[in-house]
Amino acid sequence: LFSPDARPGGQSTPSASSSAPPVRSPSMESSEEGGLSVGGSMGEENYFLGYTFTDRSHSSRVVKSIMDLCLEDGLFADVTITVDSKEFHLHRLVLSAQSSFFRSMFTSNLKESHNRAIELKDVSATVFQLLIDYIYHGTIKLRVEELQDTYEMADMYQLTALFEECSRFLSRTVEIKSCLQVMWLADRHSDQELYTAAKHCAKIHLAQLHQTEEFLNLPLCLLLDIIKDGVPSSQNPTVAIESWINHNKVEREEFSCILQENLKIARSCSDLGTAC
Repeated sequence: LFSPDARPGGQSTPSASSSAPPVRSPSMESSEEGGLSVGGSMGEENYFLGYTFTDRSHSSRVVKSIMDLCLEDGLFADVTITVDSKEFHLHRLVLSAQSSFFRSMFTSNLKESHNRAIELKDVSATVFQLLIDYIYHGTIKLRVEELQDTYEMADMYQLTALFEECSRFLSRTVEIKSCLQVMWLADRHSDQELYTAAKHCAKIHLAQLHQTEEFLNLPLCLLLDIIKDGVPSSQNPTVAIESWINHNKVEREEFSCILQENLKIARSCSDLGTAC
């Protein structure tokens, strides 16, 4: 075919179509919105015959639909958990998806894996409601008055993200009156960051704490940790040690030397400005 503008001598001016870049065969590698994945080389899918479509919003939509159904008046509930005489109509799938504790309970050979009615005795109904709100909705109202119980139950039911958030909240809100209890709590749950925050509060307020029940019943290992951390002289650590020993002198007098020795070491390190 020749252009209408053909010149004498057999030469012709190239038409617009001949100067345009060659048309490529359809080869669609990816799509931002959809999941189109089509190749143009041999052995790959031919766009004109068929292609693989991946719905990128499928997973989130399915999860949302499942949760909407579960939250609709307990639709499809397959287990009733009773706490303090209050019944919770729940779903094994949802509980197992969020909590390793429940996953183990429902997939083990324990009777709970078959029973449709289960009673829990290690948690209050108030705190369990908070945990269920978190499991089903992903949100929870953390309140200071229930924080320690929520912290413990979150660890027990293996709700890791919630446990860590409770730990951060406790660290930010630790008070003089509760620091020894929080220190003890953190030690039981191997929570080093919370333990350190509570210990620091205890050592700088020891003069206010050494006559309290929490201090007088403090385990030796925790008291040693406070002393080793370097209690300011203004907090009268010697008096605190004596109060602790005299609370149960028969059993504790033998620890006097080790406590006084660690107090001297901590003071020496403090004077030298070094860590012991």
